[in-house]
Amino acid sequence: MRILLACNLGMSTSLLVEKIKEEAKKKNIDAEVDAVPFDKVALSVNQTDILLLGPQVRYLVSKFRDQFGDKIPVIEAMNMSDYALLKADNILRDAMDLYNKKK
Repeated sequence: MRILLACNLGMSTSLLVEKIKEEAKKKNIDAEVDAVPFDKVALSVNQTDILLLGPQVRYLVSKFRDQFGDKIPVIEAMNMSDYALLKADNILRDAMDLYNKKK
């Protein structure tokens, strides 16, 4: 499972990477988690199962779904308050729920 977090520069989402990795480990989810700037998403399309966008770039969700929806099962913006409070447990739970519904 590969989860990719994307924001303007990949910096603010990088704070969440380790927290989401910890949550995945607690839940026995084998996940690779990375953060990138939104303009680098295309480089990782074929290796991504879940693409989570930071709230500041949520306007890109429909564009990315149009471009990459056939390759990435889940493309969604993170909840603004979960993102701001670094609530990795909620972010991972929501992402996994969406992923499992797509399967």
